[in-house]
Amino acid sequence: MFANSECALCNLKCGADRGAAAGFCGIDDKLYIAHWGLHFGEEPFLIKGGGSGTIFFAGCSLRCRFCQNHRISRWPLEQGAGVSEYGVESLVDIFFKLKSAGAANINFVSPTPYVPFIGLAVKEAKLAGFNLPFVYNSHGNDSLETVKSLADIIDIYLPDMKYGSDELGLKFSGVDGLYSYGRETIKAMYEQKGALELNADGRAVCGVAVRHLVIPGEIESSLGVMDFLETIDRKLTVSLMSQFHPPFHDGLYGHLNARLTRDEYGRVVSYAEALGFENLLIQDVKSSDNYLPNFGRKKVFADI
Repeated sequence: MFANSECALCNLKCGADRGAAAGFCGIDDKLYIAHWGLHFGEEPFLIKGGGSGTIFFAGCSLRCRFCQNHRISRWPLEQGAGVSEYGVESLVDIFFKLKSAGAANINFVSPTPYVPFIGLAVKEAKLAGFNLPFVYNSHGNDSLETVKSLADIIDIYLPDMKYGSDELGLKFSGVDGLYSYGRETIKAMYEQKGALELNADGRAVCGVAVRHLVIPGEIESSLGVMDFLETIDRKLTVSLMSQFHPPFHDGLYGHLNARLTRDEYGRVVSYAEALGFENLLIQDVKSSDNYLPNFGRKKVFADI
């Protein structure tokens, strides 16, 4: 599927022939899943009705210093997560198992390296009568070509917008142009799907929501993110996350070892409210431990 091709699924466009060697994301031409199951810790519009049917893929083209999922995002460099290889047919089977378990949607987490597999699986599932929404839950650094290719595949986009400047993207995630490219990616997603649409039960069926994690000591960056998102549409659903929880000690940027304070988070919330966002989701600052996954145990998430 990837042989003799130059990978351009994310904005790094590393050009790897993944049939011969792994790309910058660490993934070759196979499909690797670390965990799948019902998840009740996602946004309310994803979990109403029976939980979100999450599928956590291995690998990532970012190197975020505070990544909560580092055991799988940096796999195979980091071990300890139960990552397994799957095929397209097996992925389709997971869709139907999650639906039978009561899932409100199928939520692809860190999907970018696997877009060709996802496209094939979704098309096959729809031919078999599958009718749940598909969620593309990504780092927000997907290439414009990738977003275009997903128009008939994905119903709901849930990208991150991590920083308000390229400087912080390079410093904390090891990627140049993360903010600049991310702006274009999110605009393309919004032009394609528009504002988030909910059914009568409050479950999302189509549209875009953007996540932003507030980082201790980097509040100005968060305000910059809000300024940009406001230019897209004040109806844009914005999930302001307070769950910053560095998984390991950072000896280079000491403020990343701190917990987010209520005052810091409150400042960003107040700023977003003043900008006039109509669909703003906020968290309890004390909730950060509840959202921390452990991919080395059978029950990945604590009860939420």
